[in-house]
Amino acid sequence: MKTYIKVWVIIALIADIAVAGFLMAKSDSIIRCNRSYKKIYPCHPITEVTNEIPDVLGSYRRVSTKTISRVEDDEPALVVDERIDSDIPVIIEILFVVDLLIAVIATFLYYVISNMANRKPVRGTIFSLAIIALVIGSGYAFKSLFYILGKPAKITEIHYNAPIIYLYDEQEREAAVKLDLNGELTCTYPKYNEENGWIVKTSADGVLTDRAGRQYEYLYWEADMDMVPDFSKGFCVRGEDSSDFLEKALAEMGLSDTEANTFIMYWLPQLEENPYNVIAFQTENYEAAAKLDVDPLPDTVVRVNMLFYGSDEYVEIEEQDLSKMNPSLQEREGLVLVEWGGGKLG
Repeated sequence: MKTYIKVWVIIALIADIAVAGFLMAKSDSIIRCNRSYKKIYPCHPITEVTNEIPDVLGSYRRVSTKTISRVEDDEPALVVDERIDSDIPVIIEILFVVDLLIAVIATFLYYVISNMANRKPVRGTIFSLAIIALVIGSGYAFKSLFYILGKPAKITEIHYNAPIIYLYDEQEREAAVKLDLNGELTCTYPKYNEENGWIVKTSADGVLTDRAGRQYEYLYWEADMDMVPDFSKGFCVRGEDSSDFLEKALAEMGLSDTEANTFIMYWLPQLEENPYNVIAFQTENYEAAAKLDVDPLPDTVVRVNMLFYGSDEYVEIEEQDLSKMNPSLQEREGLVLVEWGGGKLG
């Protein structure tokens, strides 16, 4: 039994050393581009090929793309959930899986060999299962330790440009709109009252009237906010295709032509500056960081928030399903609140 354990411990150590060496040598392509590490970098395998890339209208165009396998230090680390600054926790986690597999194989082989030798394998099997439990426990302990030492970080102070709020109502009545932000306002129009928010009279055509009788098309605000952006899904769009993409995407998310036109006119100059843009429309994370308190409560809420960063090359990313993100334009009824805005990373 002792010899058997020694053999498998030696095998496990050799496997750990080999796997750790390989991971450290290939850390850019295996660790930094590993989505389970909760990072997304614009990194690709080394190839120079002609790819078929779908355009926003559904047809395909052939473009020559040169990709790289390394990650530049100045490229943005886009956080899906939380980011750990060290690669060590990832290596420990992978080694833990390797050791667990080795322990399971050792237990299975011991059980088979014991049966073939007409021995009672119960004691040895229980001992082996204890080793498996020890491996699992130590793996999670190391992972937790390095997670704490690695100081998980969030991207902070994302500047949200021009979120604007429309209110449409079937009846004219006074409404109060208050912001509950995980951050600080940097600009508002009309001027935001910290105690009462905006108080305006609604109308069916969306014109808002304050208590002084001044009329507004929408309520405007900007802020520096702490929020973890979600780039687990999104789109990579050519800068020159930005307007076509936004027309289709914003319609799917429930914006009217007028609302979408204002959105596109604001963001199009910035998007067209880049060869490609990686775009992700934020949902739960944004709504948790930028809460709206409206009295009376809206019957229909449409919130569209776009985050993006520019890229010199095409970036593979799983496509978002936008069709169920908000009520459609045909489903609007009662007091309707529409908000759109966004920010640029990097």
